[in-house]
Amino acid sequence: MRRLVLAVLSACGGCAVLSNVTPIGDGAYMTVVRSNDVNARADEQRAKALSQAAAFCRERGAPLDVIRQVAAAPPPGQAPSAEVDFRCEGDRGQAPPAP
Repeated sequence: MRRLVLAVLSACGGCAVLSNVTPIGDGAYMTVVRSNDVNARADEQRAKALSQAAAFCRERGAPLDVIRQVAAAPPPGQAPSAEVDFRCEGDRGQAPPAP
């Protein structure tokens, strides 16, 4: 069973877009989106990161406040990535409301 899980993860790894939201202190968060496609555009990655940040804040019932965006064109042959640092206005690191 373990081999099957590893095989599936390996097969999907080449086409996946990696992303996450991480607290960086004082009620601020960071999300990073990395593409595995060298033909992808940095602006597309920034849009995905912004969308992810907005969804995160929406879950908390607060508007998005972007602190910083980084999405420079990568060197030739490397896949683009984007980073968005943000706050959810009125949120100071509280957990999202229970459903």
